[in-house]
Amino acid sequence: MVTMLSTIAPMFVVILAGFAAGFIGRFRRATSHLNAFLFYFALPAFIYTAMVTAPPLEGFPLAALVIPLLITPALSVGLYYLCRVLGEQARRGAAPASLAGTFGNVGYFGIPISISVIGPEAGLAAGVIHMIHNAFYMNGYPLVRTAANTRSGSAEQPRGFRSVARRQLWPVMRRAILFNPVFSAMLLALILVLTDRRMPSLVDEPTEMLGDTAVPLALFCVGLALHPAIEGIRSGGVPIAPIAVGTAVKLLILPLLTWAAVLVFYDQLGPVWAGTLIILAATPSSTTVFLFSEEYDGDGRLAAAILVTSTGLSLITLPLIAEFMRI
Repeated sequence: MVTMLSTIAPMFVVILAGFAAGFIGRFRRATSHLNAFLFYFALPAFIYTAMVTAPPLEGFPLAALVIPLLITPALSVGLYYLCRVLGEQARRGAAPASLAGTFGNVGYFGIPISISVIGPEAGLAAGVIHMIHNAFYMNGYPLVRTAANTRSGSAEQPRGFRSVARRQLWPVMRRAILFNPVFSAMLLALILVLTDRRMPSLVDEPTEMLGDTAVPLALFCVGLALHPAIEGIRSGGVPIAPIAVGTAVKLLILPLLTWAAVLVFYDQLGPVWAGTLIILAATPSSTTVFLFSEEYDGDGRLAAAILVTSTGLSLITLPLIAEFMRI
């Protein structure tokens, strides 16, 4: 536990630095620009470099793809219906709770922690799992909520499936996959790894330099993102029950179920894939949950509350889970 705590504690110091900087207006105003640089340049470069420089792994076990694509959606659906029976306020927040309670910060948080704890060989495994995780959430939640809002009449209703697909569903998929630089970088890295090729050093070296800025900048931006989240909570009207349930699912239930599934398929997975799956499952909520909930649910306060709570408590839960599971 001490080793894991010593690994992630410096990351929380950087998050606190970002949170402290958020009290200064110039940093708050620069948040969108910092996130844009991170999303379009630093994070894609970091993930690409981590994947192509990782020591080779013995294949890609099917279980590593199946586990996150089964457990995470199942928990998300279960959390949604659980919130619907916890009272009227919780029922209205069922969708954002199901998102924040299962959508982890695997890019900004999970990949660097996996590499720090397991070693550089975790870079490729974490990149592949991150690609699956983000492809599911960046498409799944917007598509489901767009369809639900259209059906309920809270969004403009185009006529016919073809019109719905063209005006509402296609823009979501285009933004999440085709115009997503992180997804493109991971796909390129995966192709290079599978074909045993490398890009010229004139490309790889500056890419690595850009990638070196990703982890501290990402953590700094997480700290900055806590300010609008906390402001949303302070505005009131956020029910306690879904916050507690969503946080418990994200930090405890999801990693425990992932661990149980990993035990079943451990011979196929091996220590690198198994450890990476558990660490990524144990990460706190992604900062994207607040943005998605604001856009698709019209109120990001509940998602923000789970984001803030899970981020703070993960300083305790991550080392405990790592020790319990003996990663």
